[in-house]
Amino acid sequence: MNKIYIQVAVSPIVGLLLICGCTQTPQNAKDSPTESKQETVDTLHILEVGEKAVDTELFDMQGNKHRLFEAFADDRYVLLDFWNLGCGACRQSESELLEVYDRMKGKLEIVGINLDSISRWQNHEWSKKIVWKNWNDGKGYKGGIKSQYYDWNAAPFYVLLSPDGRILWELAGYGVGCFLGIAEALNGPKQDNYTNPNLAIRKIDTNAKGTTISFRVYVSKNLWFNIAHDSYLSANGKKYKLTATDGITLDGNNTPQTKAYTVRAKYGIDINYCDFTLIFEPFDTIPTTFDFRAGDGEDVFVIRNVSVN
Repeated sequence: MNKIYIQVAVSPIVGLLLICGCTQTPQNAKDSPTESKQETVDTLHILEVGEKAVDTELFDMQGNKHRLFEAFADDRYVLLDFWNLGCGACRQSESELLEVYDRMKGKLEIVGINLDSISRWQNHEWSKKIVWKNWNDGKGYKGGIKSQYYDWNAAPFYVLLSPDGRILWELAGYGVGCFLGIAEALNGPKQDNYTNPNLAIRKIDTNAKGTTISFRVYVSKNLWFNIAHDSYLSANGKKYKLTATDGITLDGNNTPQTKAYTVRAKYGIDINYCDFTLIFEPFDTIPTTFDFRAGDGEDVFVIRNVSVN
């Protein structure tokens, strides 16, 4: 899977699923959202999805040394958050990350990797408020851990690692609702929702009458999402058609109304969610896993390798 390099983009399936990005800013950057051009840097090897993370040495705010692999304690998933102080999108993501950090206690560790100079990072008020692991390798954009994951000067950049240290997902820019969706997926049936991480399967009921699946989708407040009538499940070399739905209008713009959380950071974005149910034709034979697709178009919701058990 290729890395997703995004500055500002919208998704046709989520009525403007906002994805924000900002790049490296000068030392005297103001503490407000900013954006500037990307700048390419040289690197030896960029780690890809599916590869294992590499351990490295980092420092905390007090100058104590740490190893990246410390974060995998107690069989946790690890989210690497590459950020800098002049990055507006980094600030926008903070409130959602706080919510996910609370919901995933004991299951997910966040490692904030700051890309500013050590002195600027240590002396800034925003740095001092971070509640998860807050580290810096002192190399900024010039080599170091950042250059193992991407080869251009920008932030934020996110990397989700499995408990065994394998790269599951990467994203450049802040995808509103993505972290909440990933948390749902990690707490629900085993699934790969990383193509569209703001949508997750919460429950599956498979019987002779059909397969009933409960979903939750997160989007920015006042925006919408669409599920097509030709959505289907794929398993056993066959497509199983959508037969009924509850909680949404097919082929229509559905605007979630339920508040996902209370914004706790200055630049946080209001996010709503919607729970809905889709019912599909019964499986001929109950599979071990199946895929969900909201139609055959290029820009549709896809959740792969969903475990039935």
